[in-house]
Amino acid sequence: MRGACLALILACLPLTVEASTDGEEDRFLVINPLSAFDFEVVQGMNMGAAEFWCGAASYVERRLGLSETTPIYLKRPRGPSQTAAGRKAVTFSLSNAGLPPDDPGRLTLTVKQPGTMVKSAGARRYCRDAFTRSTK
Repeated sequence: MRGACLALILACLPLTVEASTDGEEDRFLVINPLSAFDFEVVQGMNMGAAEFWCGAASYVERRLGLSETTPIYLKRPRGPSQTAAGRKAVTFSLSNAGLPPDDPGRLTLTVKQPGTMVKSAGARRYCRDAFTRSTK
């Protein structure tokens, strides 16, 4: 009996070693398409700029299957959601049409300035920090 228990424990060890937070953000985020180019990341609990941009990258790369070099533009700052009644959201776009130019001297991550652009790979970097911090 003791040998069977030890074998069971040893069999489970590789599963815990391989565990990661990759995709963990999918459990926390609500992301809804608005048009062919626009989508919104609906605000969850304790979400800041990093979580919104992480959600945008997740949508672009995982759901749309686009490259990590895809530029993502902030279209509409945090405000009432268009797809989730009574909630707030940030609207992102794959097109910069009608948006002001991005400030190349910007040093902070923001969800307040329309036209802000972050490539998907850059936005994806915020996922691990944002979600490992909130789940530990």
